[in-house]
Amino acid sequence: MTPAAKRDSDLGPTGLAAILGLLAVWEILGRLDVSLFLPPVSEVFVAWWGLIRDGTLFQAGASSLAALVKGYLLAAVLGVGVGLAMGRFAVVRYLLDGWINALMSAPLSALVPVLIALFGIRDTVVVATVFLFAFFVIAVNTLTGVRGTERSLVEMGRAFGAGEATLFRRIYLPSALPAVMLGLRLGVVQAVKGMVVGEMLISLVGLGERIISYGNTFLVTELYAVILSVLLVAIICSQLVQACERALVRWK
Repeated sequence: MTPAAKRDSDLGPTGLAAILGLLAVWEILGRLDVSLFLPPVSEVFVAWWGLIRDGTLFQAGASSLAALVKGYLLAAVLGVGVGLAMGRFAVVRYLLDGWINALMSAPLSALVPVLIALFGIRDTVVVATVFLFAFFVIAVNTLTGVRGTERSLVEMGRAFGAGEATLFRRIYLPSALPAVMLGLRLGVVQAVKGMVVGEMLISLVGLGERIISYGNTFLVTELYAVILSVLLVAIICSQLVQACERALVRWK
């Protein structure tokens, strides 16, 4: 990987400077008392530390992260598998392409009540919501990567007697790997959104429940503290997937 590519894929000094600049503007606007719903970021950090000290954030975060990991891993495995099958076999693509496009275009938050009807009001429905938000973007990116494989490479492999399994392992999968990793990175951000949406609509557990609770009681600093925690989870997860991408896609 070239230094330029590494700078593009990392959060880096420029990204950190942009975040610090945004926080500085937030602090200034909060001190100017522009709105009751825009407290200074320093007060938000005080509230955030208070939620950590009394264990509220850890308790809510543990429940949310458990659902996030379960739903995302399931979406990653099935999304990559379905995307590979759709990209390689026309029959699978014809059978699933319409369903994938239709569900990907649908407002997924509107499907949460359907998931509640299927799984009941319990943690399973949050896992299902995480899966629903992440699966389609992973599958579509994997499909795109497989379909973008150069035909000359496939024909060369067949000329040397490569079977279907060898073509998958040596040609299709390496060629599709950058697109697969991009799908996994986009999917993990969607998974965090699904985690929060599921918990907010169910209002039982986790960070989403804290957002609903603090919003209803006008505890604005605590509300922003939880929202910032969700953003932090999304950034960390995205960076972890990027680290895996750099390790696997060394030629990119």
